[in-house]
Amino acid sequence: MRRRDIFIAEAVLLITLAGCNLPIIGKATLIPPTLPSFPLTGTDTIPAHAQPSSTPPPITPTITPTATVNPLAIPRLDIGSAIDLTNIQMLDSQNGWGIGGPHSSGNSGHVFRTADGGVSWFEVTPPMIASSSSEVGSLGAVGFALNTDTDWVTYQFTGTPKVPVNPVVWKTVDGGRSWQASSPLNTSDLNEVYTVSTITFASPNAGWILIHVGAGMNHDYVALYRSTDGGSNWSRVINPYTDEGIQGCVKTGIIFSDGSSGWLTGNCNGVAPGALLFQTGDGGATWNSIQLPAPTGRADLFTGMNNVCGVAAPFILTNQIYLGVECMDMSNNPGTSISFLYRSPVSGSGWTSLAYPGGDIFTLNGNRIWALGKDIYRSDDGGNNWTKISTVTWDGQFDFVSSTLGFAVAKKDSGYGLVQTNDGGVLWALLSPVVVAWPGA
Repeated sequence: MRRRDIFIAEAVLLITLAGCNLPIIGKATLIPPTLPSFPLTGTDTIPAHAQPSSTPPPITPTITPTATVNPLAIPRLDIGSAIDLTNIQMLDSQNGWGIGGPHSSGNSGHVFRTADGGVSWFEVTPPMIASSSSEVGSLGAVGFALNTDTDWVTYQFTGTPKVPVNPVVWKTVDGGRSWQASSPLNTSDLNEVYTVSTITFASPNAGWILIHVGAGMNHDYVALYRSTDGGSNWSRVINPYTDEGIQGCVKTGIIFSDGSSGWLTGNCNGVAPGALLFQTGDGGATWNSIQLPAPTGRADLFTGMNNVCGVAAPFILTNQIYLGVECMDMSNNPGTSISFLYRSPVSGSGWTSLAYPGGDIFTLNGNRIWALGKDIYRSDDGGNNWTKISTVTWDGQFDFVSSTLGFAVAKKDSGYGLVQTNDGGVLWALLSPVVVAWPGA
């Protein structure tokens, strides 16, 4: 199972815890070397093999979804509309899901699918209805796709993250042609904020939603909901007002390997030593604090008061879990960055650690591993050696589907771009996604 960062919730969460002009032609575009508002790489040209095809293959869906007519529902976009994607989940070289909205709008309430590698997208937004007309444009989607047919989406308010009334989780099993709403999540005693950072499923039946509901005194208060019936019903297994186990420090990610076993990571921002890591074996109802073994040569990494450590969101590949532990040694001014890649069976039974350059971890086979940030590093020997392959000027939500083909939602300031690499992350080409009609529409 791949780790899926919910990119669209980050800005809202930062506000809670402390808050471009791109081409709009529906085909691949060379990255202009002088594009000042959204430079993608320092490269002046993109080689021919890195340019995605501008002729998409046929789109397979044949059923036209019923248009939503309720004036308080999120409206479908016009065919040919240029869009910005704020989150993507690519399933293979052609098929994937995306969340976003009209180009340059900052909106993230629409759900899309692609069948041509991200060049064009058809809209499959659930029939979500706001409680007032002023709320329609402020609804933001957070989703998780299991495959091309099965996807779950829930909504939150962007901007001011107020608690919604009777929030639901939408599910489709036919690729977005139709959606069913779950029973409402219980939010009766939540009254501060409501920011969904993760919705994830370990199987067609077992799912979780992590929601940030308050902050203060180095606490990031969260509610955790669990479903055992494919998202039709949700129970709250962690209550922020009664559970103290995981409420301290900022949560950076959560993931489950099956219906019972999961991991939660965090960052205490130097308030306490150590790497914040929790493990559950009962579906998230209780969590045990896990002490990682110190890496070779750094016995004091997790005990020394001069070391400030955080754990990036966890990544699971089959039976292995990967953690990026990023630390700063503050014994000197300025501090020195020291980061380690930890790896273990998903049970946590035996950890190994290797030095790594920091950033989000992504791997498809355990040998080629990416360390992803504005500096992009890659290891082709399981993390023993690392090479910096690219430097970009944007923050990215990355998703690779092969050892060479990858995609990223690139965010710089308030602008979004969808980019693609065909050489394993060295060079990136800019796509300009547009909405296309369902066949037969």
